[in-house]
Amino acid sequence: MKRTALKNKKAAPGANLAKILSAASGLFTRQGFHGTSTRDIAAQAGVSLGNIYNYFPTKEAIFVSLLETYEKEYFRPDQPLIKALLSTSFPDNIEELGFASRDTVEKFSAYILLIYVDVVEFEARHVARLFSNMRSGYAAALKTRGAAGLSKIAPDIDPVAALMMVTWNYSNYFIMEKLFKVKGHYGLPDTAAVKLFARIFKRGILAGGKV
Repeated sequence: MKRTALKNKKAAPGANLAKILSAASGLFTRQGFHGTSTRDIAAQAGVSLGNIYNYFPTKEAIFVSLLETYEKEYFRPDQPLIKALLSTSFPDNIEELGFASRDTVEKFSAYILLIYVDVVEFEARHVARLFSNMRSGYAAALKTRGAAGLSKIAPDIDPVAALMMVTWNYSNYFIMEKLFKVKGHYGLPDTAAVKLFARIFKRGILAGGKV
């Protein structure tokens, strides 16, 4: 993702930048990128149109800056999912990854919705790099925790792929629950669903674990 070019940063107080980004985030997630004008953002932020152009050369630059800002925040080590990945060992932490995924979806709902906007309106032009580098990030998380828990994983299972599958199944579940508003779509409350996921991930669905 290209770094956003900001113009004349000193032309307006920093508070205006925060107001512009907050307004743009709300409008883009509700109306889409093409359904939102720069004038709409200015009105929502309570700043002049010229004030926006002191920071951003184009409306797309605002969108890219939002993605970059959220991405930086998302990957901070104190955020729920990153903290769970870096502070506990896989596969013992499967349930913890589930609850961390729930907290992450709730906290970063705007970021996730903006990713959908990028997929629909830009054919994933801005977020493709983020997802193409995903495996390396999960591999680094496993390496951070060492090999203590990996001996529990079957030798024919790629542990990095397994960690990715676990995390993304949990994330998709909570995206359905929290963002798509399909409550209880597995017929279970959240805690029970997290535990069922963990049971299936650890033991499979067949009686006796036989294939």
